[in-house]
Amino acid sequence: MSLLLFVSAASAFTSSAPLRGIPSSPARSSRTAVTMIDADTLLVALPGVAALGVSLQKSSSDMGFAAAPMHAEKVDVTLARNNFKRWNDALQTKNPAVVADLYSSEALSFLPTVSPMHIKDGTNTEDYFTAFVQKNPFGTITDDSVQPYGNGNAYLHSGLYTFDLGTGAERAPVQARFSYVWKKEDGSWKISHHHSSVRPAGPDMLQVARENFNKWNDALQTKDPKKVAALYSTAGDLSFLATVSPMHIKDGDNTEDYFTAFVQKNPFGTITDDSVMVFDDGDAYLHSGMYTFDLGEGRKRAPTEARFSYVWRKSGGDYKISHHHSSVRPV
Repeated sequence: MSLLLFVSAASAFTSSAPLRGIPSSPARSSRTAVTMIDADTLLVALPGVAALGVSLQKSSSDMGFAAAPMHAEKVDVTLARNNFKRWNDALQTKNPAVVADLYSSEALSFLPTVSPMHIKDGTNTEDYFTAFVQKNPFGTITDDSVQPYGNGNAYLHSGLYTFDLGTGAERAPVQARFSYVWKKEDGSWKISHHHSSVRPAGPDMLQVARENFNKWNDALQTKDPKKVAALYSTAGDLSFLATVSPMHIKDGDNTEDYFTAFVQKNPFGTITDDSVMVFDDGDAYLHSGMYTFDLGEGRKRAPTEARFSYVWRKSGGDYKISHHHSSVRPV
């Protein structure tokens, strides 16, 4: 261990004998000299400096400083993705020993995607990858984050990835979630924890779409145009092409005006055929298909077959209609 020490020649050295590690000089200046010396030698030879060293170490610790390794790598998402690429590239070799070599030999916790085992040693790690690499796996990160630990000597990399598995016509993507803890061991990054799991299915978006349609249909039954218009976006992204209006409605006021007349027809909609397309991980979706509207009163009440396209988009935690196109079904 070396210590960079600022020593005053006039006050620090009272003996004429040279100190090991510091070359003797026939004439010493009283100005401060900067000298790299062996710290253990200095602490033995100068007890006063030893006490100072302890004091300095304590004060720096009290202030929350920790010794950082020389030339430490910057722990960020770039480093994490580079290490993930090393792991993914190792899979492409189809050599389970090459993959297993990236895992810690000191402390390991490995919870694979499709194995019931809690793997804690290199032998079982290699056994697991012996079968897995035969599936021709190739991983692609779709969402991730990084949390550094241990003064930059460890980090957690977690998120979502998609694995293409299989060969030929049977090759298919599998969406999964991952957590890696990478730690420095003898200067190299090693995986000390790896947890992978199949991504759970999200909500049934067709069911969500139908529930939101029912909210819209129920609002019609109130005959309050404000309640219907409140389901439409006010974020400046509205496009509403109503069934019997020639207008392209783009704001809440015109939406309310349209429904002021429409609700007086006692409309009640029933979906007869529909489908859904999901966007932005469920934050938006297109619901389209066929519906029948019963309109009018008494004997004049009659069904009208029509087609619909709704885009519902999350706004403030709730879905709002940002696009609505309705048209009479052609004969």
